[in-house]
Amino acid sequence: MQQNRNPDRGAAKPLTIVGVDPGLTVGLAVLDLEGRLLYLGSMKEASRSSIIEEIIEYGKPIVVASDVYPPPGAVKRIASMLNAKLYSPDKVLTVSFKNELVSEFLRESENAPENSHERDALAAALRAYRHYEKKLRQIDRKVEGAGLTAGETLEVKGLVIMGKPVAEAIRSLKELEETDKISSGPMGEFSETKTFEFSAEDEKSHGDVEKLRRTIRTQRSTIRHQRLTIEKLKREGRSLKERIRKLEKEKSKLESKLERLQYEYSRDLLLNRELSHKLKVIEKLQRKYTRERERREALERDLDSLLQIKDMESSENTSPVKIIDSFTREGIRSACSRWKIKRGDVLLLRSSEGGGSQTARILRDLEPCAIITEDRMSHQALEVFEEAEVPVISRESLDIQIHDDFGSVKTQDLNREIKRWKHRLNEKRKKREEEELLRVITEYRAQRRRNH
Repeated sequence: MQQNRNPDRGAAKPLTIVGVDPGLTVGLAVLDLEGRLLYLGSMKEASRSSIIEEIIEYGKPIVVASDVYPPPGAVKRIASMLNAKLYSPDKVLTVSFKNELVSEFLRESENAPENSHERDALAAALRAYRHYEKKLRQIDRKVEGAGLTAGETLEVKGLVIMGKPVAEAIRSLKELEETDKISSGPMGEFSETKTFEFSAEDEKSHGDVEKLRRTIRTQRSTIRHQRLTIEKLKREGRSLKERIRKLEKEKSKLESKLERLQYEYSRDLLLNRELSHKLKVIEKLQRKYTRERERREALERDLDSLLQIKDMESSENTSPVKIIDSFTREGIRSACSRWKIKRGDVLLLRSSEGGGSQTARILRDLEPCAIITEDRMSHQALEVFEEAEVPVISRESLDIQIHDDFGSVKTQDLNREIKRWKHRLNEKRKKREEEELLRVITEYRAQRRRNH
């Protein structure tokens, strides 16, 4: 867990908005009601009690926020245990939006999320703060003339966020303020007297009184929040009772409906069996229709490709290239069926793997103009094509354009490579003939030496 800011344990804890990203690693972000970042960090494999303990270290949470909709169950439970209001956005926040939101907030800060969990938690807290920001500013304007301290203004904001109207929240605080004046009147006069000189014992007593006053103020603040929580629970209790009444009424209706459905089910069982049989027949026909439609679409694509190939065949500048996916009997048969391969066609072998002399003879008998390969062909297959003078050209030496399921190449480039291939073949044959002639001469001379 990375902690970006330590709480001031001596100061009164503020009201906070907490962003939570649950999971194996829990991300936490805590803001005060002024939008200041109090804490940003993450906890691995933390228990719910540890998470709550970490949250309340930085103040009293009045809002627990999530960055997703609907909020996860873990976030709901944390909000419930803290008696805090649950906030979630109308829809799941996108990663780009969260990155922009967090980056803008931390632009002039040294803090930065160390992982996506911290980023998501901070984005949730910021989104919740922006949701309440306008209302918080309105409260600031309304309490300007009410004579409230900064702490009391903060209390009003907390009460309003928890659902209390502004006027009622201010009135509640004023009533408590009057009570404070009555209970602390003599002490107040005493504390304002500047002419007293305290002894050491008096100063100690005065310090105890001040400490007691702070304790009383803290307890009163706690009581205010507990009263608010009690009111909230009472409202929820009334709501739940009403819901129970509606559910019981709905249960009675459903039981009656269930009895009727059971009767109708027994009556319609035979009809359902017949319907099930008909549905199976329909599904079978639908599958057959889908297969036929896909086959028709494939044939239409092939027909369109064949028409384009036919147009290219009549062109002097471009030659069509028919594609064979694999150098096997099945691959050649499939390509012949699809493309109507004929004498003089230019063929492209996607893969030469597995093709030997027998497979080469099948392709040779089709009498192609040239065979273009994308990989290395076996020595046995090359010998068959060389013997039949069928050019075998590497695709790397040609700029082949692929159009859906077939290709095209510039006729000029193709003729150039065919010419080069034939030249290499002639040179190879000449060399072979020279080697054969030298072998015969060598054998003849050796024979003569043996005879003499």
